[in-house]
Amino acid sequence: MKYRLLIFDLDNTIFDYNAAENNALKLTFEYFNLSVTEKLKLSYREINERFWQQLEKGEISSEQLRVFRFEKFGQVHGIEWNAAEVSRVYLGNLGRGVFLVDGAEALLSGLRDVFRIGAVTNGISDVQRSRIGYSPFADLFDPLVISDEVGAAKPDPAIFEIFLEKAGIENRSEILMIGDSLTSDIAGAAAAGIPSCWFNPAKMPLPENCTAKPDFIIDKLGKVADIVFGG
Repeated sequence: MKYRLLIFDLDNTIFDYNAAENNALKLTFEYFNLSVTEKLKLSYREINERFWQQLEKGEISSEQLRVFRFEKFGQVHGIEWNAAEVSRVYLGNLGRGVFLVDGAEALLSGLRDVFRIGAVTNGISDVQRSRIGYSPFADLFDPLVISDEVGAAKPDPAIFEIFLEKAGIENRSEILMIGDSLTSDIAGAAAAGIPSCWFNPAKMPLPENCTAKPDFIIDKLGKVADIVFGG
């Protein structure tokens, strides 16, 4: 078979991050005696996304992101709270929320005895390790590289170089990166010279101005098996 090592993104590739986020927001807001509405969830996501973009550009740190997003949310909605305490409660709830993307468990169960499986994720260390620990994949990902721990985030090829050093594999054509983000997973893999598979369940068209094109596009996670066993 062509591939020896499969690298998976975690959020919205293996773990359903949107479901985990919804659950964590609900529990956190209830803890602080607030009602969750669709408007508030949308507002939080927009604020959170802006800070994550800043993090991926190296403009803020992970520690700052944790607090800044809740500070900004409170300012926008006139809520007086301790943003650091809100962050602590939220991250605890998020780390305990294991929601899997459809087909993830069956896919990884079928791959784990044949391929080496690793993960590269832009995420907060304690959240990612907690969710993995609560999931059926506690001992699966080797190596596991988390941006929060290594000081580099996708699409920076540096995070892939760190992964490759840990994996001890030099032939990049024997590796396949699977992820849902063109700008993070696919662009980062391309910059590192690693073949990639875009997990695109919404069946979005590939943008005309896309400079980092995936080698494969799938709309169901289970189709990864067709690619790697077919190769």
